[in-house]
Amino acid sequence: MRDHPTRRGWPVALLLGFLLHPGPTALAGRLSWLDEVVQTVVRDARGEGRAAARSSGRLFLRESEEELQTLARRSDDMARLARRVEGPSEALLEARFARVVRQDEKLVKGFRDLAPAEKRLVVEMGETASSLARRHPERAEEMIRGLGVEGLTAVRVYGDDVAEVVLKEGPSSLNVLRKTGRAGWDVFTNVILPNKKKLAAAGVLAVFLANPDQFVDTAGNLTQYAVEQLGKAGVQLASGVGAGASKGLENSVAAILEEQGLNSLVLRKAGMALAAVVALGATMVLLGLPLRWALGPIVWPARLAIGLMRKISARA
Repeated sequence: MRDHPTRRGWPVALLLGFLLHPGPTALAGRLSWLDEVVQTVVRDARGEGRAAARSSGRLFLRESEEELQTLARRSDDMARLARRVEGPSEALLEARFARVVRQDEKLVKGFRDLAPAEKRLVVEMGETASSLARRHPERAEEMIRGLGVEGLTAVRVYGDDVAEVVLKEGPSSLNVLRKTGRAGWDVFTNVILPNKKKLAAAGVLAVFLANPDQFVDTAGNLTQYAVEQLGKAGVQLASGVGAGASKGLENSVAAILEEQGLNSLVLRKAGMALAAVVALGATMVLLGLPLRWALGPIVWPARLAIGLMRKISARA
């Protein structure tokens, strides 16, 4: 009995498929390579040099079963919600990567084999890890391990103040940013966390973390559903609703700063203070009151400082 041609050819096809398809080992190897890149960047940022021993254990433990491409897509989704998606050319990405790894030829060669979205993710992870290592040299590896890839994306997109909250509250807190962005995050940190024990005991905290978009509207204000749930937990709503109004202002300031790539806690607070002074001045003008009354708290300290500087200059 003669073998059918299809039967004779299937072992060859199977072998070719195995060789050409990037199986689990290859995909896991890419994440392991990213781990090596980040550890190298951390050592460089701390000034330890390439001869220093590597960290004990991997940094990206939670992502061990995920593909680099999946992580890149998730990172882009979070950045898109904050309107911070970048589209640099591959040449620019390669230049940024070479700079962050200090022209390490082995790492640069591995970088060239990645897809464009993966390249963007690796560059962003390296730059963010380097920044964390410079600011927190003793805690860098611990922080990166606790944040994971998505947490590092959140720090890059929303600012440094996100890191400490994620590390304290756990990776489940990232769902707030994933679904509601900065608007929901501000409600989380200013309304939910101060009442964490009450809300946890009533089961409301778990509901919020799973579905924060039911609690916060797009302007960063509490929804009617949120008011009802917080009321059931015995949380005083007066402070929550008041915070909601200030959250709307902070969200607007944050959006403007994010467009310029300058979003940080200090700049947001300064922007809110300036906006409050402008709003107060506009109100006084409408009421027919002297504008200098609103500017008094700002003008007299400035005049005092200028006077002191003139006296010091005269004595010198």
